[in-house]
Amino acid sequence: MHGGPLVDRQERTVRYLRVSLTDRCNYRCTYCMPERGLEYGPRSEVLSLEEVVRLCEAFARWGVERVRLTGGEPTLRRGLVELVAQLSTIPTARGTLEVVMTTNGERLEALAPALWRAGLRGLTVSLDSLEPERFARITRRGTLRRVLAGVEAARRGGPVKLNTVALAGFNDDELAEITRWAWERDVVPRFIELMPMASGELFVPGELMAAAEIRDRVAQGLDLRLRPDDGAGVAGAGPATYWRAEGGRFRGRRLGTIAAMTEHFCERCNRLRVSATGRLHACLARDETGDLRAALRSSDPDRLEAVVRSALGTKRDGHGFNIDGSGGPSKAMVSIGG
Repeated sequence: MHGGPLVDRQERTVRYLRVSLTDRCNYRCTYCMPERGLEYGPRSEVLSLEEVVRLCEAFARWGVERVRLTGGEPTLRRGLVELVAQLSTIPTARGTLEVVMTTNGERLEALAPALWRAGLRGLTVSLDSLEPERFARITRRGTLRRVLAGVEAARRGGPVKLNTVALAGFNDDELAEITRWAWERDVVPRFIELMPMASGELFVPGELMAAAEIRDRVAQGLDLRLRPDDGAGVAGAGPATYWRAEGGRFRGRRLGTIAAMTEHFCERCNRLRVSATGRLHACLARDETGDLRAALRSSDPDRLEAVVRSALGTKRDGHGFNIDGSGGPSKAMVSIGG
């Protein structure tokens, strides 16, 4: 294998890998999974934890510095703490692999201390409402009390962010309050525009809130100004742009917006995604994939790198998302780790 950094056809170097540990979730969020659920293959199709380690070792040799563990819901995977401990010792060009995780937070109260001790460097918790009835309606199965307890436990051990999908007519009246709740706990809130995944099946025209409107709602609701910020120390390698509060009791606090629909960031994308079954997604917005599982389970030592470098040729500088819900991929968000 010739190794070396992974560079796509736009000459961007890939530094960031998202790895889904399971395609299952204890929630069925209305914007993430069809109400009927999804069809799953046999367990043997899911990458073993040993295969995940091998995969991350290979990507680290090729220049990846940060791995985000996702799902489905990653805390459902047995051996999670031990996996974090293994991954966090993988050498990179600048030290060791930075391991972070996104979770719905339901199991975080019990797991957070062990995850921090194992070497986890950051946690992102999905939280779309602070109202129990709304929260239950959008998650279909979630319990808000457990998630809030999970955030409280997690923030005592390391940096925590919140991810909130902003939906007009659903939680748009809570955006300022979610921001206040996060800032009071030294947590960084981030608001995400709704995307037309699953062929637009879960996208309701009119629910999309543009990032600029989200920021206006927060600024007005908390009586402050927001100014662009470089996100130093909080931004990581993801797609969010960051904003800093000016004036008032929250002066200097940051929030992020992830605006795939109205403030495109495809041209600076430096990440790849791996599904729980080993499909390599070079682009969230497209359905083309490479088969990493077959490569890992083959006897050809060069096959894995060949699959990855081929997938890099499919990364583009734009997507086909439209505000009417068309133009998205057939895959559901839950199946590729968001």
